[in-house]
Amino acid sequence: MNTKELREKIAASCRQYDSLYGKLVAPINDMLIDIDADISEKTANQIIENLKLFHEGEKYIADCHLDESNNFMEDGIEQLHKGNLADGALQLFGAGLNFASFAAKAASSKNIHPQQMLNERFQRIKNALDS
Repeated sequence: MNTKELREKIAASCRQYDSLYGKLVAPINDMLIDIDADISEKTANQIIENLKLFHEGEKYIADCHLDESNNFMEDGIEQLHKGNLADGALQLFGAGLNFASFAAKAASSKNIHPQQMLNERFQRIKNALDS
């Protein structure tokens, strides 16, 4: 599937699995459609799975954000390695937004260490791009 098809599949899933999470994903996905922002099939499928699981009450919203942060970080690093600076930057920005959402939501209900997790992500990005 190409990027547009993947993003349209995400949009359809937001409508199908109407929930708070779908309402968060849909407008951002629409913005990214408008600028033809790349997305990997792996990440698109993770988002769709998260929409379904959250809608069914099987997944906590913070964990959805963490999944997406991790996927966008991998995708962003890969795009930067390929020389696709704009898509790489957008994906790393998405990784940061999703991580911040995860940390804000999870810190009140889970015993997490967001600063340590953030430091690990900074190191992963720096090491991946320095090599």
